[in-house]
Amino acid sequence: MKKLTAASAIGLSLASLLVLAPNASASGDGHCNEGRDACFHFNSGGVGAFVDIDDCWGYNHANFTFIGPGNGAGQNLKNNAASVTNWTHNNPHHVYFNSNQQGVRQTIGPWITANLNSTLKNNNASSVFAESGNC
Repeated sequence: MKKLTAASAIGLSLASLLVLAPNASASGDGHCNEGRDACFHFNSGGVGAFVDIDDCWGYNHANFTFIGPGNGAGQNLKNNAASVTNWTHNNPHHVYFNSNQQGVRQTIGPWITANLNSTLKNNNASSVFAESGNC
């Protein structure tokens, strides 16, 4: 009986870790929040599945997955974004061609939905807010 109880406790502990683990599909909370997020969209014009990036720090896009209804749900963010909405009040968001915020970049101003330019459309690898660490 003690072995069964110990095994059950370990199983419950592991299950709780899985439930409490952060969502690998979004750095934010799974919603595009006014005042703090950049929302990457699978399609041009701010439509399709999305990934929300909060204004905490820079991100490489390889570890994020488009969520929500619409085209692109389940696809990786890296090299698959067509547009970005910057929901911050005054913090530009920079989208980069290479990982680690390197290479060609496009700046998305506050309160703007913009299609990525021909260099970055479906060639996005990382991004960062101009002023990071505002969590």
